[in-house]
Amino acid sequence: MNAPRTAREALMAELLGDLDALLARVEALPAVVAESEKAIATTVTVLEAAGDKYRAAVMAFNEQAKADLNDYLDLKSTQIASATAKAIEEQRAAMLEAARAAFYSKEFRRSKVDRVTEHLLTALISSALTATFVTFLLQRH
Repeated sequence: MNAPRTAREALMAELLGDLDALLARVEALPAVVAESEKAIATTVTVLEAAGDKYRAAVMAFNEQAKADLNDYLDLKSTQIASATAKAIEEQRAAMLEAARAAFYSKEFRRSKVDRVTEHLLTALISSALTATFVTFLLQRH
C-alpha cells in the first residue's frame, strides 16, 4: 500500500487499522467466551465436589458427636443406677441394724420368768376384777 498523501487518508488508514484490530478481537471473542465457560464449569464442578465433601464431613462429625453423647449419657445412667443401688443397700443395711439394735435392747431381752410373771399378774388382776363384778351383779338380783 502506498503511503497516505493527506491527513484525511492518514486518519482513514488509522481508522481502518483500528477497525481491523477490533474486528479481530470480536472474531476471537467466541473462543474466549468458550474458554471462560469451560473454566466456570470446572470451577462449579470443583466447588460442588468440595461442598459434597464438606457436607459429608459435617454429617460424620454430627454422627460422631451423637454417638459420643449417647455413650456419655449411658455412662452417666450407669453411674446413677450404681449410686442409687448403693444408697438403697446402705439404707437397707441401716434399717436392719436399727431393727437388730431394737430387738436386742434391754426391753426385748427380758427373761422368760419376767414375761411369765407379768402375764400371771395381768391374769390375776383380770380374774379378780371379773369375780368382783360378777359378785356385784349377783347381789343385786
